Amino acid sequence: MNVQQSLHFIRRGLHCARALRTQNVHQGPTDTLLPGQFLVGAPHPVSNIRPIAFYIASDETPSERTYRLMREEAASTDHLFWADNNTRFERGRIEFERTRIDRTGSCTLDDLSVYFQEYQNESYERHVEYNKYVWKRNWRMVWPGIRAWVDEVRRRGRRREFAVARHAEQGYFFGREGVEKDRAKDVKDGSAPQPSQPEANRRDEKIRSYY
Repeated sequence: MNVQQSLHFIRRGLHCARALRTQNVHQGPTDTLLPGQFLVGAPHPVSNIRPIAFYIASDETPSERTYRLMREEAASTDHLFWADNNTRFERGRIEFERTRIDRTGSCTLDDLSVYFQEYQNESYERHVEYNKYVWKRNWRMVWPGIRAWVDEVRRRGRRREFAVARHAEQGYFFGREGVEKDRAKDVKDGSAPQPSQPEANRRDEKIRSYY
């Protein structure tokens, strides 16, 4: 792949990222998040990139939205690049092994080292262009990230209080009274072991931190 093809691939990745954003892919799962949290999925079977769903505040500022979209676009582009790279690598490895077995009857680790070297040489220019793109992209994200962080810090306390109250109404965790009633019921029925005093203190402290 030459430089022009590499740039075309990167532009295609950016286009796909913009298309994904229009589908509201982060609605739903992020409703369970608290400010500052994000969801991380299992690694993709081909790209090995973990999908991430970022927290979206109901009062998200323009600066925060710009930075979030830049992060989503970066994650999407990285996924597309490594999915393409790993697909090329596996396809070439399978073909190399098949050819080697047909010729010699086996394919050893020493034989595969030859393919690894050939693949590195073949993909060198493509990886150089990708690394240049990543460095430029990261530098472009510095100032938007600072502006988004300032906006987030100013609203952090209010957002966390609102999110905790909303989660309590939706039943994501019990209130203090509900926890104490459940604990008393478990102790009476003998269905749960008695927590140690340090564990009980930590539990009470955590509950108080929510209310």
